[in-house]
Formats: sequence, structure tokens, C-alpha cells
Amino acid sequence: MTQKNARKSMGELSAILKNFGIDNDQDWLAIVLFVRNLLTKLSIYSDKKKIEIQQEIFRELAKKDFSDKQFETIIAMLDMYIMQTIGALELEESLAQEKRSATQLLNEMHGIINSMQGNCERQNRKLDAFKEQTVGVIKSGKDQSLIVSKVRDMFQDLIVEFKEEARELQAKARMLEHTANFDPMLTELHNRRALDAFINDAVLGQRKKDAPLSLMMIDVDHFKKVNDTYGHQAGDDFLHALARIICAHAIQYQSFTARYGGEELVIVMKGMTLDKAILKAEAIRADVESYDFRIRTDGQLANKPIQFTVSIGVAQWRTDWNSGKLVNAADTALYEAKDSGRNQVCTFTD
Repeated sequence: MTQKNARKSMGELSAILKNFGIDNDQDWLAIVLFVRNLLTKLSIYSDKKKIEIQQEIFRELAKKDFSDKQFETIIAMLDMYIMQTIGALELEESLAQEKRSATQLLNEMHGIINSMQGNCERQNRKLDAFKEQTVGVIKSGKDQSLIVSKVRDMFQDLIVEFKEEARELQAKARMLEHTANFDPMLTELHNRRALDAFINDAVLGQRKKDAPLSLMMIDVDHFKKVNDTYGHQAGDDFLHALARIICAHAIQYQSFTARYGGEELVIVMKGMTLDKAILKAEAIRADVESYDFRIRTDGQLANKPIQFTVSIGVAQWRTDWNSGKLVNAADTALYEAKDSGRNQVCTFTD
């Protein structure tokens, strides 16, 4: 910035401060500087929206109410805009991570398949070479004990090499299994295959000890309407937001989260009674209902939030149930919640 421009900028700033009667108050000066200079850095907003935000803040300043309460009101307004910016950046990053996760899964699968094929080909060649070498040793040797010793050494070397290749392949397979256990779309959540295995193990474990086991089935209300009205990108963003909310809750009580299918998500809670699970479900429902969700269009967040809600069914495992009955019980409670008006928690009852 040239000296001329700097003097002009300072003159404009002085005029703004004088007009609002702020003078040298550092807190209020910081607000003016932010709205005037830093607001342009909020990249998710259009120029038109930035002007609207500036005008909104300046209208508050024009009231010349410099009380602590008014200061907190304006700070809250600015905080909302900043958090929306951070939220949008986090959402974009999570979407990019999901794309990388799906690509990683495919690459790992191809890599392991190629490794298996390559190992088979190499091992076949080594076996053929071993066969030729042993035949050569046997034909060329006269001392039987020497022949046996040489063949044994050759065979041990071959076994060691095969074992090393097997260990490398197993390590790759474990990495693939870890990636494959998580949903490629909602990377915070386990997939259906991992869910089924976890519930089966959990139920088997319950039969060996006297401890509660509860399950929540969570479903977005009117999800088809969201997709039809706002597009599938909005629907995906809805699911992302929901996944992040339930994971934030579930991690507090070390529970297992997964995508059951479509927009249905599941939390499995070991050692949790039905009454406590209901309270946890209500907390999730309330957080979803109050979530400030905004549609993204070409990287820009909509001005007005869209409220979305969930219905939740909760069930507790019973001693004569297998894993399928536990899931069906929670699913039955979920549909009772939907039939009763949605945006509520219901429990399974006989």
C-alpha cells in the first residue's frame, strides 16, 4: 500500500470511528477493523453477502450502544459467520478425505490382487527351479547323505522365502481390511459388514456375562424430500453432518457407530441400559434438531439454515435374542417413532 493510499485508508477509518462515536475504545475498534478489513477473507461468502454482513454490523454500531451486552451481541453475530466459514472448510476437507478413502480402497485391492498373482507366479517359478535343482543334485551325487543334506538346505531356503512373502501379503491384507471396514462415503462410520460382525460378537459376549447391550437405529426424517428438493449433494451433506454429530456423542461412551444402509445409522452401546440409552438418543435428537445446516452451492453456503431432524429407535438385548432380533427390535422402534410424527425417540416394547 502506498503512503497516499495508507493516509486515505486511515482517514476513512477515522471518519467511521468518529461517526459511530467509538474514539479509542480498543474492543469496539477491533470490531470495526474486522468488519472493514478482514471480512473480505471469508472466502465462502459472495461479495454481495459480505456487503450485507458489513451493513448488518454497521447498523448495530449506528445505535451507539456501547454496553457490554451490545458488545456480546455483535461478537456472537461475528462468531456465527466465522464458525460457518470454518464449518464449510471442514466439510470440504471431509468430502475430499472420502474421495481419497474410496480411491485408496480400490488401489489397495488392486495392489493385493496383483501381489497375490505375482506371488503365485514367482512361487511356481521357484518350485520349478527347485525341482530342477534337486533332480540335478540327485543325478550328480553319489553320497546319499550329502544329497539329502543339500536338498534339505535348498528346501529350507525356499520355505523361508515363501514365509516372508506370506507375511508381506498378510500385512497388506490387514491394511485392506481396516480400510474396507469403514464406509467409503461416511468415513467416520463403520460399514454394514463390520457392523454385522461387531453385533454378532457383542451378542455372543453378552451370553457369557451379565451386562446390558443397547442399540440405536437413527434415520433422517423426510430424506427423500431433501434429495428431491435440494439435490443429492445436499443429501450427502446432511448425512455427513449427522455422522459427525453421532460420532461426537458415541465417542463419549466408547460405542460403535456404523452405517446400516441408506440414511439409516446405528450406534451399538455395550454395557449401557435401556434407560441410559434413551437419554443418549434424546441428546442426539436435540443436537440434530438445533444444528445450523446450510446448503452449499458452488462452494457457497446458503444465507438461511435448513432444519433437519431424525427419528430414533432404541432396543436392549434380551437373553433369548440373537443379533438379528436386536437389530429388528430397534428398527421396529424407529418406525414407531416415524409413524408417531417423527423427530422423536421410541423404544421397543412387546
